[in-house]
Amino acid sequence: MSILVFNAGSSTLKASLFNESVFLQQKKTSAAIFETSLEVDGGNRESFKKAAGKTIENVLKESRQEKESITIVGHRIVHGGVKLRATTVIDDEVIAAIEERINLAPTHNPNALGCIDASREYFDKSKHIAVFDTAFHRTIPDIRSLYPVPREWEDKYEIRRYGFHGINHAYCARRTSELIKDSAERIVVCHLGNGCSLAAVLHGVSVNTTMGFTPMEGLMMGTRCGSIDPGIILHLINNEKFSGEKLEKILNKQAGLLAVSGKSGDMREVMEARADGDERAILAFEMFVDRLAQHIASFTACLGGLDALVFTGGIGEHSPEVRRATAEHLSFLGLKLDAQANQAAVGEATADSIISAKNSKVAVLKIRAKEELEIARQCFELASASVFSSWP
Repeated sequence: MSILVFNAGSSTLKASLFNESVFLQQKKTSAAIFETSLEVDGGNRESFKKAAGKTIENVLKESRQEKESITIVGHRIVHGGVKLRATTVIDDEVIAAIEERINLAPTHNPNALGCIDASREYFDKSKHIAVFDTAFHRTIPDIRSLYPVPREWEDKYEIRRYGFHGINHAYCARRTSELIKDSAERIVVCHLGNGCSLAAVLHGVSVNTTMGFTPMEGLMMGTRCGSIDPGIILHLINNEKFSGEKLEKILNKQAGLLAVSGKSGDMREVMEARADGDERAILAFEMFVDRLAQHIASFTACLGGLDALVFTGGIGEHSPEVRRATAEHLSFLGLKLDAQANQAAVGEATADSIISAKNSKVAVLKIRAKEELEIARQCFELASASVFSSWP
């Protein structure tokens, strides 16, 4: 049995092929049979359908797999609303529900649907499974997942805190438990990339996260504002006549690191300008770290303490400066980094590693994001649970 995974972003498509032995063998490995990533022009359902079709042909050719050997095709779905918050076998009803919630994830859900269209046409005998970014956070209690707004907003408009990046948060929490065994009951995972979010994980279960109804809430990000006073929005609408479309574009694409630095939403470029003494880049870096540390500290309160802090995602994996500065802010928790280990733990070439000092009261780890592996694992577990009435 082989599992093909599609991870559709806003303008990129990643695909990975896994054999079931990855999940059956005692000695775990994350090795995929084949992996590929490509930029997709257009960023819509049809363009991703075409890209997925070409990707399927490429995967089969390069991996030398037969069409019939692909038993499961897994798909990352960013948003399924209230109805879809668990790994689910895809049928026409599920597709319709994802379509109905395109307005909640307009830059991602259509692209994932294009991949589903292509894979269902090509692999007509396979099982197709949706794995939702919001699913890991469905365990967050109502005291943190509901907004203090009229109840009808939740009932009528499905307005509540969903959280995102759940696939990678789930993977990192599990990987942390493997690396530090029984001492990781209270974990904060920092997924830091162009989009940034934290997850507070207690005994393997998500109990809080920074993103909310949309991926705009929470931390300062590459081009997203993160949490701001909603009165700012009302002021700009009522007094400056800003349209919703204009505000959405600014707050999603022109805010965050980009707005503060005046240079870029890419932390690497911000760091280069900071090293040259650029004051706005210095401010952008310090704001980013300050807000990150504040949220980590608040999540420590949610957890009743902190056993492990995880850095993952593009910034989390590649920026020892962000990790170091964040650790310094949190030194009151007894958190200390091993300077040499932190500096060495950079990028995809390095293995997952513990970068805290031996006398640190909190374990600090750098873990490479592996969403495709987690999607495949969840697909495999669904298949193994005999959910399907007939299984090859």
